[in-house]
Amino acid sequence: MNLETKLLNRLKAEQQRFAVEALKRPQNRDAFEYGYRVGMVAGYEAAVDVLIKLIDEEHHGDNDI
Repeated sequence: MNLETKLLNRLKAEQQRFAVEALKRPQNRDAFEYGYRVGMVAGYEAAVDVLIKLIDEEHHGDNDI
């Protein structure tokens, strides 16, 4: 398993862990807490997207730049 696959798997696992934990133990049901939890899950997803783009650029991009 290469490094990129390990990083993607770790990010997705942490995202899932955070989401499951948030559902198991709901905190205060206010807008701030909801925004925090949604933002964290979205942040993990953004990190995954950036990593996928970087990997794609590395494998298929113009390496002369």
